[in-house]
Amino acid sequence: MLVVIALGNTNNKPEPEEPAQDSKAVSANEQVDKGDKEIRKETEKAQVLDKEAVLTYTANIRGRAFVKEVLVGDHNINVVFHDTFENYKSANPESGVSEEDYVQYFASGDETNKILMEESVRLLKQFIDADNIVITVPFEGKTHSVDLKKSVAETYFNVDFNALNADPEAWKSELSSKYFNKNDRQKFVDEFVQVK
Repeated sequence: MLVVIALGNTNNKPEPEEPAQDSKAVSANEQVDKGDKEIRKETEKAQVLDKEAVLTYTANIRGRAFVKEVLVGDHNINVVFHDTFENYKSANPESGVSEEDYVQYFASGDETNKILMEESVRLLKQFIDADNIVITVPFEGKTHSVDLKKSVAETYFNVDFNALNADPEAWKSELSSKYFNKNDRQKFVDEFVQVK
């Protein structure tokens, strides 16, 4: 953590002017300034994701009932869905969800696309310290997954997630209202989703 202490003139007398610095001294001061900027950048980058906040948020994402686990790193979030109904039911024996409900939820394919596209983008908007989102949705023997880097998503959607986080109206006008539709979801899936 960088701590800066400012010392001022406490006796209210005018301070004498400092003598002009030679070019070597100026160059050294510029180097110190550059070093301070690098330290600030590293300190900003050192901000890590708040695991509890991520877990609270992901407890409400689309398909949340079928989420197996959420792994939170310093700058990445990995959401993994149950790979079969049997595994889901084993982990949630009290659940009233039937196998038919489970199959109908994922069978259309577009629900999976919504999870992979919309939730990965929402996570990048919600957690500005996240650099990478991975979401894995296995269904009927195939695994659909997205590994989305923030910088790539910002380029693809032509947005800045930090700005979208601060402005809900911009989130709607610049991203969700423009791209959260079946056609654009499919384009996103074709570009970013792997099926194995």
